[in-house]
Amino acid sequence: MAAPPVERALVLWLTNASHAANHFQNQMVSTLYPVIMAELGLGYFQLGTITAIRVVFGNASQIVYGFLTPFVRRSQLLGIANVVMGLGNLFTGLVGGYTGFVVARTVTSVGASAQHPVGASLLSGMFPRRRGTILALNSSVANIGSLLAPAAAGLLLLVVGWRQIFLVVAVLCLLVGATYFLLRDRVGVSGQPASRKARLARGKDSYLRVLRNRNIMAISLVQMVGAAGGEGGVNQTYIGPHLVRDFGLSLTMAGVALSVFTLGSVVGPLCFGWLSDRWSRKTIIQASLLLSALVTLSVAHQDVLLSGLIGALSPWWPAAQESFLPFLLLNLLLYGGVTSSRQTLTQALVADSLADEDRDAAFSVYYFVAFFSDPVWSLVTGILMENFGFAFAFSRLSVTYLIGMALLFLVRSPGRTTSSGPPGSHAATT
Repeated sequence: MAAPPVERALVLWLTNASHAANHFQNQMVSTLYPVIMAELGLGYFQLGTITAIRVVFGNASQIVYGFLTPFVRRSQLLGIANVVMGLGNLFTGLVGGYTGFVVARTVTSVGASAQHPVGASLLSGMFPRRRGTILALNSSVANIGSLLAPAAAGLLLLVVGWRQIFLVVAVLCLLVGATYFLLRDRVGVSGQPASRKARLARGKDSYLRVLRNRNIMAISLVQMVGAAGGEGGVNQTYIGPHLVRDFGLSLTMAGVALSVFTLGSVVGPLCFGWLSDRWSRKTIIQASLLLSALVTLSVAHQDVLLSGLIGALSPWWPAAQESFLPFLLLNLLLYGGVTSSRQTLTQALVADSLADEDRDAAFSVYYFVAFFSDPVWSLVTGILMENFGFAFAFSRLSVTYLIGMALLFLVRSPGRTTSSGPPGSHAATT
């Protein structure tokens, strides 16, 4: 039985708001890292180590959520996760050294990691006919939180310290978590076997079916091989410090530049998601991956490209002058738009590829495999930047998108859902 429109709208916008708060607390760290690095004495390698540790624990916890949904309502899981995320931000604002910072950010990541598998499963089931658009909307609203975060953090640094910013965000996360507990689940875990043993057995069978599904594993690998554009990975860790240290931008201007990057990640997924609901989702993903490779190269070598562009225009436009900042902002806008679209498109393709009864397990496996490489990319990029610079590191990362394009040839394009779910699937639950 499908959920009524009012309930679906309530769940949609609560999930969107939760996702936005999640992204806000994650993205603001990019602007705060230069100050945190100075106070705690961190280098690029230590920064990469922090990211790697928190991503490992965050990703490991994602595989658990598919097992928990037969026992705990999805809305309650999201509520608990937001409370944990709030406590992690609270501890971050109170730490006194490197070890405490690592532990606090790891706790935050464990709480934040529930949003993607549980939220994506919930929305995919409630909006089966418009999965590409709805998941893109959820991503874009979340990226509005990311859009506001760098500039807000940069401005707040003018009046308060980085620790106070984390304390304020902790309160926001705790309030969002409390709101989930006010949501009354209409269906909940009905339809599941009565005994816990039977529920656990059903969950195990679901995971085994997912692991045997070639589409799910191939799609997960497509998301995994793309080094940049992953949640909490390369972009969030290194672009902010790169703009400040290598280009000499102020913290406030770096925050503005990161906001422009995130503006692209608001618009891009909506455009690609809308297209994927009307044409082959597989083809649209391959197009976004090709564009991601090209724009990543452009970001890596933007100073060289700008000099070449000025040189090419000079014979026809003698007054042409080198203006780095507009070119930088345009590059970041395009970069955010194309690299952030891959995740929402692959989410929709995952939901298309199996019955609703396996959706929770599928998203847990997808996110675990997809983001398994994030700590590796973070460490590798930190080492490359430390020894060879930003341009060298990001040039190598652009190749990973081309590998993702090749992996998509292993995916069979599934039929589109035209009713409440594939034949034999269960109704969506909150």
